[in-house]
Amino acid sequence: MTIFVSEELPYIKDELEKRGYEVTSDHNISCNVIICDLKNKGLIDSNLENSVKPEGTLIIDSGRKSIDDIEKIIFNRVYSALY
Repeated sequence: MTIFVSEELPYIKDELEKRGYEVTSDHNISCNVIICDLKNKGLIDSNLENSVKPEGTLIIDSGRKSIDDIEKIIFNRVYSALY
């Protein structure tokens, strides 16, 4: 599993790497998960059109989530409403 973490979230990238996840900030690598700050245009500013897999990519808004919350979402692939 490859996880993209936007560059403005280095603490999340570091923590996920410590937990053994394959993490990148390279826009040209296909990813299973994208973590960004949606409220601050993280998805738009990241230019991720090459990172999305055809079979689907989970997008996680970093928002107020702890690293444990993010890991639970990744593990369970929990989808919640945007509104």
